[in-house]
Amino acid sequence: MALVLAAQCAQAGAPGRTAYSATKFAMGGFNAAGGALGSSSLKEDKAMPVEECASLIIDGMERRKREVVMSAKGRLGRWMKLIAPGLVEKMALVALKDDVKP
Repeated sequence: MALVLAAQCAQAGAPGRTAYSATKFAMGGFNAAGGALGSSSLKEDKAMPVEECASLIIDGMERRKREVVMSAKGRLGRWMKLIAPGLVEKMALVALKDDVKP
């Protein structure tokens, strides 16, 4: 079992604390993903093409959007995680290759 402690900056960035906040956000994501390093364990055959991804990012930058969520499924997942985090985690497991599922 692992115990992860995070500062409030992992939830909301603090003005003047850019680097500190960034590392706290990163640790939160790392731990949420299982804290494992290595090659991708996702089924990537249906992944968004790089060109489409780059286009969405550039469009978001030009429109000065604070965040760019790449798909309708991603937008839905963000809201569902607020009310049913366990369900979202189970759905995320479906995206893993069979040989790496816990």
